[in-house]
Amino acid sequence: MNPHVETPILTAGLFDYAEWRAERLQRVKSLLVWLEETGLDLELARPVLQRQITRLDHDRMTLAFVAEFSRGKSELINAIFFSGHGQRILPAGAGRTTMCPMELFSDPSQPRGLRLLPIDTRLQSQTLAQWKSSPQVWTYFELPSQDAQGLAQALTHLSDTQRVPLERAQELGFFHDAEELAQLTTDADGEVEIPLWRHALVNFAHPLLDQGLSILDTPGLNAVGAEPELTLSLIPSANAVVFVLGADTGVTRSDLDIWNRHIAPASGAQTLVALNKVDSLWDPLLTAPQISASIDHQVQTTAATLRLPVDRVFPVSAHKALLARIQGDGPLLARSGLGALENALNRAANIDRRGMLDGALREAVEQVQTALDQQLRQQLHDTQGQLDELLGLRGKNANMVVLMLQRLSAERSEFDAGMAQVLALRAVNNRMLEKLRERFASKSVLQELEQLESRMGAAVLKLGVKGELTRIGAELRNRLVEAETQIEEIRQMLAAAFTRANSEFGFTVSAPRVLRLNGLMQEFDRAMHAYTEHLSGVNWLKLQNNAYTLRTLRGLSSRVRDLFERALRDIENWDRSAIAQLDSQVRERKKQLNRRLATLQRIEDTKDSLHDRINELRAQVEHIGTLQRGLNDQLQRVRLG
Repeated sequence: MNPHVETPILTAGLFDYAEWRAERLQRVKSLLVWLEETGLDLELARPVLQRQITRLDHDRMTLAFVAEFSRGKSELINAIFFSGHGQRILPAGAGRTTMCPMELFSDPSQPRGLRLLPIDTRLQSQTLAQWKSSPQVWTYFELPSQDAQGLAQALTHLSDTQRVPLERAQELGFFHDAEELAQLTTDADGEVEIPLWRHALVNFAHPLLDQGLSILDTPGLNAVGAEPELTLSLIPSANAVVFVLGADTGVTRSDLDIWNRHIAPASGAQTLVALNKVDSLWDPLLTAPQISASIDHQVQTTAATLRLPVDRVFPVSAHKALLARIQGDGPLLARSGLGALENALNRAANIDRRGMLDGALREAVEQVQTALDQQLRQQLHDTQGQLDELLGLRGKNANMVVLMLQRLSAERSEFDAGMAQVLALRAVNNRMLEKLRERFASKSVLQELEQLESRMGAAVLKLGVKGELTRIGAELRNRLVEAETQIEEIRQMLAAAFTRANSEFGFTVSAPRVLRLNGLMQEFDRAMHAYTEHLSGVNWLKLQNNAYTLRTLRGLSSRVRDLFERALRDIENWDRSAIAQLDSQVRERKKQLNRRLATLQRIEDTKDSLHDRINELRAQVEHIGTLQRGLNDQLQRVRLG
């Protein structure tokens, strides 16, 4: 990085985020190690903390850049992420632009390099996710990551094109728009130019990418519109989306098509607009205030056209920003406007993401603290009870010990008999949970979608898709509603059983928390709406392409399966946590009863002195207090920061 230009805001923010995430990860790991050494029962706490460790360790952040061709999107990515190389890395400029969607990431578990999926695979029904598991289909190029010029040269393959007959191009998803066809010119052989590649995976070591950042670059309406997975899965799941427009062209019809069809439906606070090439408005014949007014007018017009708040539209000059960073020109960099966009991206992709992870971690810590505090209080109660019991024996004769042994043996027998209720509870709970599993089983959930896929694959005209998806969506959503009712039935059953156990055995088991599927239902509703709308109306002509229809339906099936599997995992974790409370207290009670019996037996057999055992119990009480203070300190350490 040029020393005369400060580190980019987003770059600094992402490194800060990665450092924060690594620190929190280490704190949670240290907490788990400390807990393992205490000898506490961690059946409830361990899986809760392990889930947080996995989440922090594998967290990935995706930034999606979407634009029509020639809006300067690749140059913007170069300016934000790759100016430290001292030159352009992604192809940009006249005649050099990325022609296919690209995922840029760092994954040492996969081969480093550039993998390109041939455009002809669009004629087949496999989804992009399925193609990613078939490496032999992709064309591979090595990437010399330590050689900026060689890296840039290798990535020029992203601009590769081929010429094919118009009919072939249309089979592959290009040139269906009437206006586009009217402006299209063919060569002497009646051929047109299309991208050679359908999708690119760029895996190479880079400081930001190594921290878990990935960049999704999606060029052109043809690329976005022809790939339902981009529109309906990859772009909506990005942590932030940057829609790039040209200040020299304003919002064109094709820009508006991309926005209305593919971005606006899932647009949120993490969707930003970069009004690029603002340097085209730097007219040397105008005064600075006049230039500023011209830029402001373009921003206002863009925001109004896209129906966005003005503060989400950022006038930038990617070209000038890249030049400024390479040359160390601070004033030019400030004038380029890139800082404001990077600051907004930093908030959307870094600060907001951090807040979400931190919120989940704090919730997990509270859950762990509740469970372990309860366990330690129960241990303290039982240990203090034993101590009081033995203190009451001082000065008493041997017959008193025998009577206490008899009473304690009867208490353990009564407790063991009562455990039959716990086994019966587990059996009932397992039966109820199995019914929920059946409701979420992939084969059952996806049956009707697979039947629709089969019917559409055999149909000459793809009619009635919207109505079928609306019906299937309603039935699947009803499964979620009914599942929520079953969850509440399980909760009430467990709460009643826990109340009885608390009353009969002096346990302190809390009633299970209420579990709602509202968030997941909202995700399901958005996904079904997006796919239903995508498979109707303006895309009717595309639906007549069998491979496109099957790819889209399979993408929907994959999305639905993922949502239902996540719901089932949440339900099973919730149920496991609830039952673990009871199991923990049952084990602890058995342990305490056995200890009391062993103590009295030793005293009766004169194998141990009453005085020594009283001292042991006093030491245990002190140790429990130390554990309570240590637990509070450890949990507070995880919360801070």
